[in-house]
Amino acid sequence: MKDGIKFAETEEEFQASYRLRYKVYVECMGRLKDKGDHVRKELRDDYDMKARSVIAIKNGEPVGTLRLFWGADASFSESLIEAYHLTPFLDLLTEDKICIIERLMVDEKHRGSATTLLMYREVMHFVLNQQIEVVLLDCEPHHLNSYLKLGFRPFAETYSYPGIGLVIPMALVSGDYDHLKCVGSPFAVLTREQDLNYCQHVDDLRELINNHSRVISQSTASRTEFFQQIYSNENIQSDGKPKIFDSLSTDEIDRLVEKSHIIECVQGDHIIEKDNSAKTMFVLLSGLVEVQKDGKLLAIITPGEVVGEISFFLNIPRTASIIAMTSDVRLLSLNEAAMSRLLKYDGVLANKILQNLCRGLCCRVIGSTEADKLGIN
Repeated sequence: MKDGIKFAETEEEFQASYRLRYKVYVECMGRLKDKGDHVRKELRDDYDMKARSVIAIKNGEPVGTLRLFWGADASFSESLIEAYHLTPFLDLLTEDKICIIERLMVDEKHRGSATTLLMYREVMHFVLNQQIEVVLLDCEPHHLNSYLKLGFRPFAETYSYPGIGLVIPMALVSGDYDHLKCVGSPFAVLTREQDLNYCQHVDDLRELINNHSRVISQSTASRTEFFQQIYSNENIQSDGKPKIFDSLSTDEIDRLVEKSHIIECVQGDHIIEKDNSAKTMFVLLSGLVEVQKDGKLLAIITPGEVVGEISFFLNIPRTASIIAMTSDVRLLSLNEAAMSRLLKYDGVLANKILQNLCRGLCCRVIGSTEADKLGIN
């Protein structure tokens, strides 16, 4: 296969895409094992009959791929309509003005390279050539900042994707040139504003997206609003249990939550799925969540406590599932890259955070009743 990035056309190219999916998702991440072809080492399904694939080839081998559904190729199935919250968009646009991106993956050796961006550039050329008005995808919390930078915005309730955990529906409005420029999206460089004159529903799409998001980002909210959301639960620091914010100054908390997001969940949402490879840590701001392993309840987490720290620090897959117990769960999703930089370069603050996390873990291990007896607070 010739090096480069393109839409797959030959059977060899499609099979290379399926093999890379299997390698990344099944072998490396332990996901979708029930859907993989373990003999041919391919990950494909019936949706591939109606989808396009972008593939990145380097030295004759696939290093990146993604799947794209376009409404002009085939009508969106009921399952896609539900998964990607298409109904409000279909009320506004014809199917040929909508596309969906999923199954994006890059070989482990090439993560951090320009591969992902180059594949999205190929997608954006397709969007412009086919005069598509909105691009939709589901995003895991640890990818939120990357997609916000591209120009995508959250627009619907979070939900649990089987085998993966919490995902956030996001949309990119092709014709919203001002927004693309404002966030510094590389897509703004690929086109001129006059090239987007075909977009007839920019204002309606913008309104639709802004009215239904359940994610609060520092890039879209004022600092005051963001911190009001963090401290809206009066028990966040005052119920006697160790908290990640204990003994931190306002400035230190600012640095801790840099580039983080507040995510709302509903009862039953799988915030973290056991064996998932993501490493994001979450601070519970309100509601209750439970820690489950193999169907057994291990712990109940209350506001101010942290989940996901084991995978973050040990660099291992998730050891348990975290599930929302109540309908008012709100999470502070701590940015992985910012946390890593802070722990590496800010020794004083890192020491405070690590001490708070250790105290919280110790209390969880010995149990809250025993911690109360020992006077740990």
